[in-house]
Amino acid sequence: MLFLGAGVSASAVDPGNSANRPKTWAEFLKEAADLINVPKRRKIIEKLIKEKKFLLALQGIRDEANSADYRDLLNRNFNNPAFRESELHKCILELDARIVITSNFDKIYDNYCTRGEGSGAFKVISYHSGDLVDEIRSDTRLIIKAHGSIDNISTMMFTRAEYHRAKEEYSRFYEILKAIFLTHTAVFIGCSMEDPDVLLMLEDVKITASAERPHYVLIRQRSQDIYSVSDWKKTYNISPLEYGPSHADLVNDLKALQELVDQERLTTVT
Repeated sequence: MLFLGAGVSASAVDPGNSANRPKTWAEFLKEAADLINVPKRRKIIEKLIKEKKFLLALQGIRDEANSADYRDLLNRNFNNPAFRESELHKCILELDARIVITSNFDKIYDNYCTRGEGSGAFKVISYHSGDLVDEIRSDTRLIIKAHGSIDNISTMMFTRAEYHRAKEEYSRFYEILKAIFLTHTAVFIGCSMEDPDVLLMLEDVKITASAERPHYVLIRQRSQDIYSVSDWKKTYNISPLEYGPSHADLVNDLKALQELVDQERLTTVT
């Protein structure tokens, strides 16, 4: 099972303007903070962003900003039709994992999978869908939107309050997600490993299951300190797989992995 984070979306390209790319979280939050018209409160939000308290910062922005301006901001950043799939998106599709989970609100990867040849084999399904269990038991290739989609802003899990609401109203989804982590090996791509939902779930899975079969996160060389890596292993049973030294090396490494996957599948079939 592949788990895609914001780093995957950040690799998207605009064919008409090479300088136009999806914003990083820091860039998005700085733009969002400008929606707050009261200087003292904006300074508080900026301080929270600097301290990487992103959920709390977003909660403050959502509470203080004009609701129409806030929706426009989300649409500009997560529903931009100019952004097209990158080589990284193509490599992920070629790996052909039946279950792909993403915390991204945008539809860059979703659209890429569903508009090409074989698009009928894919279904995009959100955390609040009542059909999730049946779809997981089917042969359909799934893209599970763990935090919702820009298609339905009212169900996006973006702020601290929205996380809590989802846990109360859609507890079944979290049970399903935990079952997936118990029965599949997860590979996290483009993830900062700071999602509170995912970390809490992995901690529970670590307690429940054996640590002999870890999950994996792809990280750039020397991008993490040894203590964070050690905590990932001890607390969440996550082992890092390094690529680099540049982000471009990730594509080459995934292509090499694809060749190994193809060989393994060929051996299994024959």
